[in-house]
Amino acid sequence: MTAVSRFWAALWLCLIAATSGHAADMRIAAVVNDDVISVKDLSERLRLVMLTSQIPDSEEARARLAPQVLRGLIEETLQVAEAKRLSLDVSQAEVDQALASIAERNKMSVPQMQEFMAKNQVDLKTLQDQLRAQIAWLKVVAREIRPKVTVSVDQLDLAVQEARGSQGQPEYLLSEIVLPADNPGQEATVAKDAGRLYQTLREGASFEALARQVSAAASASNGGDLGWVKGSSIPPELVGALERLRPGEVSEPLRSSVGFHLFLVRDRRIGQSTKARSDEVRLAQILFPAEVASASELAALGEKANGLRDRLSDCGAVAQVAAELDAPASGDLGWLKLGDLPAGLSEAVATLPAGEISQPLRGPAGIHLLMVCERRTPDGPAVDREQLTKRLEQERIERLARRYLRDLRKDAFVDVRL
Repeated sequence: MTAVSRFWAALWLCLIAATSGHAADMRIAAVVNDDVISVKDLSERLRLVMLTSQIPDSEEARARLAPQVLRGLIEETLQVAEAKRLSLDVSQAEVDQALASIAERNKMSVPQMQEFMAKNQVDLKTLQDQLRAQIAWLKVVAREIRPKVTVSVDQLDLAVQEARGSQGQPEYLLSEIVLPADNPGQEATVAKDAGRLYQTLREGASFEALARQVSAAASASNGGDLGWVKGSSIPPELVGALERLRPGEVSEPLRSSVGFHLFLVRDRRIGQSTKARSDEVRLAQILFPAEVASASELAALGEKANGLRDRLSDCGAVAQVAAELDAPASGDLGWLKLGDLPAGLSEAVATLPAGEISQPLRGPAGIHLLMVCERRTPDGPAVDREQLTKRLEQERIERLARRYLRDLRKDAFVDVRL
C-alpha cells in the first residue's frame, strides 16, 4: 500500500469512528502550534460542506472532500491565532450579523436556518466557528496589509492603456475555486485534491457553495464570483482552456503560479470598447413584467407587445401608452449608459436607430419595447480611473494576503495525525 493509500485508509477509519462514540470524537486530526483539531471538528465541518454544497453524504464524497476541508481548518486555526496575536477580537455580534446575512441570502430567518441545519445533523456552532475565522482574517488583512497598498499614477496609466487596448476581446463571466500549491512537495497531492473536487462538481455539487467552503481565493466569500473578466487579463496558461468551455461548464483543474484553479464559465461575450460602454442614450420603454414565466406565457406577452408597436411613433407616444397601461418601470427612463444595460438589451439598443421602436426583447425583468430618444457621448476619459484604482488595490491586497498566509503556514508547527 502506498503512503497516500495508507493516509486515506487511516483518515476514513477515523471519520467512521468519529460517529461511534465520544472517545473517538476526541481523537486528534491535526495539531497546529498550540491548537488541536479533533476528528469531530473535521467530521462536523464535512457535514456542513456537504449540506451547503448539495452533495449526498457518502463515504466516497467524504473521502474526496476531507483533504481540502482539513486544510481549511488548519488555515482557519492559523488565521484566528494571528488575529489573537495582534489583539484583534471578533465579537459575537459580528458573528450574529454574518449569520443573519447568510440566512437572508437563503431566504430564511436565523432560527429557520438553525432548524434546517439541525434536521440535517449539522451543529450551528460549526458555521459560527467558520464565520469567526473569516472575520478574524479580514481584520488581520485590514490592519496589516491594506494600509501598505498604494497604486502609483504610472501603474494606473498603464492599466488604463491596457483597458483601452482590450476592446473587442472576449470576456468571461467567471467563478473560481483555488487550491494553493506553494510548496513543490505538495504538487501531486494538491493536483489529486483538485481532481476529486472536479469530479464532485461534475456530479452536481453547487459550485458557489463549494467555493465558499474550500477555495483559498479572496473570492470565496462571494461564492467564487469574479464577475466579467477580460480574456487579455487571464494568464495565457489558463485562457486557452476557458476558450473551449461553453457557458455552464466547469474547467478541469488548471495549474498556475498560485496553485490549481477550477473555473465555472457562467457566460461569455465580446467586450465593447470602453468608449461604447460610456456612450449614453435617453430611453423610453414599455415593460411587460415576466421574471419567471413559461415559454407559452412569454410568447403571449410578445404578441401583446407586437400589437402595440404601431402606436409607438415617438418617445412621447411611448410615455402616453405606458401611462394608459399603468405599466411598471415604463415610460421615459432618462439617460443611461449602454454599458449599464443587460448584455442582450445593450446590444439591441446600440444598433437601434433613434425614434424607432424595437422588436419585443427578452430581458431580466420581462418583455421590453425600447425606443432611443437621444444619444450622446460624454466628454472626458472613457475609463473609470477610480474604479480601476480600486480593482488594482484589491488585486494587490489579495496577492499579499495569500503570501501572508503562506508564511504563517511555513513558520507553523503542523502535525497531521490521521
